[in-house]
Amino acid sequence: MLWNGKPNGDVALRAIGSAIEERLHGTRTLFYSGSIPCDRELLDQVIAECDVVVACTADCGSCSSWITHDASVLERAGIPAVVVASKGFEEDIAASARAFGVPNVQTVVVPEVYNNITAEASTRQSLDALDRIIATLEGAADAAEPPAGLDDPAELRFTGADPVGLLGAYNDHFLDRDWGDGYPLLPPTPEAVDALVRRIGADPDEVLFTVPPGNGQATPRKIAIACAMAGTTAAEMVVVEAALRAMQDPAQRVRFRTMLMSTSAHAPLVLVNGRHARALGINGGRGCIGPGARNRVNLRIGRAIVLALKNLGAWYPGVLDMDTIGSVRKNIVVVRENDEESPWAPFHTGAGFGPDDDTVSVFITLGESDVGFQGHLDGDQLARSISAFDTVHGGYFSNLFGGSGAKHSPNGRLLLVAPPHAEALQRDGIDRERLQELLFEYGHQPVARVIEIWRKLHADGKTLPEWDWLFELDAAAQRERTIPVVRDAAQYSIAVCGSTRGKDLLMPTSSPPITTGLRTDWIVEPD
Repeated sequence: MLWNGKPNGDVALRAIGSAIEERLHGTRTLFYSGSIPCDRELLDQVIAECDVVVACTADCGSCSSWITHDASVLERAGIPAVVVASKGFEEDIAASARAFGVPNVQTVVVPEVYNNITAEASTRQSLDALDRIIATLEGAADAAEPPAGLDDPAELRFTGADPVGLLGAYNDHFLDRDWGDGYPLLPPTPEAVDALVRRIGADPDEVLFTVPPGNGQATPRKIAIACAMAGTTAAEMVVVEAALRAMQDPAQRVRFRTMLMSTSAHAPLVLVNGRHARALGINGGRGCIGPGARNRVNLRIGRAIVLALKNLGAWYPGVLDMDTIGSVRKNIVVVRENDEESPWAPFHTGAGFGPDDDTVSVFITLGESDVGFQGHLDGDQLARSISAFDTVHGGYFSNLFGGSGAKHSPNGRLLLVAPPHAEALQRDGIDRERLQELLFEYGHQPVARVIEIWRKLHADGKTLPEWDWLFELDAAAQRERTIPVVRDAAQYSIAVCGSTRGKDLLMPTSSPPITTGLRTDWIVEPD
């Protein structure tokens, strides 16, 4: 019985295990407590000790895909596995199985999401599925049909009575298949794609890396197709490639893929620094996030990244993007740091790059708060005012979902600070590093607010023991005592953006930023 830490999955597996032992005399079940994804050491232990595996639960975006991954590891080792999945996540599991190269991972579907129901209801629906679970483990269940292939040829041709009708027919075909982002697309004709590839001078069919979350192979030609659909130039395509490459960072690759698949509204944000970004005209000043002529380059690059994630990474809603409500931030934000008006060294110098190096930094955002207030008295009070907008959202008091890694939560904050505020802070001797320290110091929240969202899990014994003392404080102490909302000051990332009014933007983040350089061999002069 392999549990990935999701609520009520342990209840389900213990009920299933007891019922199997009672039904199949002489059978012994073992219970393993894992994480998302399960550590390879744990999976190796399961492989060594078990003949067959029941894995649970698959009832959110990231957990469904990673438990499918874990099942695929077991299947490759010759251990039959069945995933207990909640209704509504079947397509996610099928796409994940294809991404991990084991397309027929076996599933048994139950009607309710375990996280939404009581322990009693979890037990009931699990036992209702027992016959199907046993039949699947014994090989008596119907084998899953292999996934259907695409019904389109490699090259598509469209006809229309006039150019507008022709463009409409093409867009209908692509958008109906979710190959676009919902906005009108430009056609990626062979001529348009070849024109992009020729300008960067790369082998068009060299495999560069795989694209999360579906692990599709990226080549210059395939990236160029996404860029052609968004109207991105070859000079802008260099930024698209760097943003996709940043997602391969070994330290963050698993978490990045997890966030793309989550049922929460996680979304990438791309910060660009350097001479190339300035030459392209990427906006980092007034209104640099949003629609309009001044953001045309930002928007083209963001669209191309979205299209690559969708069509190379299967980042389709309901397939591998299981977001419950969603966010406009999934129209990926691309912004340049306003280094011309910043009193501080550019953001990317903190990652070891030179001031004029060309880089992208990729964040995973969880939301946003418009930081607006009427003036300030001094730099320290300005820092307190900004920190007043911080919340418990995306904080680091995690439960066991992340296994031992939850003790070192990467959740942080991205602050886009306007030039007038940066200048005022600098005048009072507060540089970027000191502002991080002040935000950490002042960005405390009452214990009662921090732990509120974890009370149910704590009552079920599923929070990490080092946080028990917070729940043991009396109600008055929980209201009066404050604690920081992130693990340390370095988890506040600060970049200068915007224009003449002191209005800032604060975004919770779910991973440290990943900063990488642009490929110098791809850089071409802007058109």
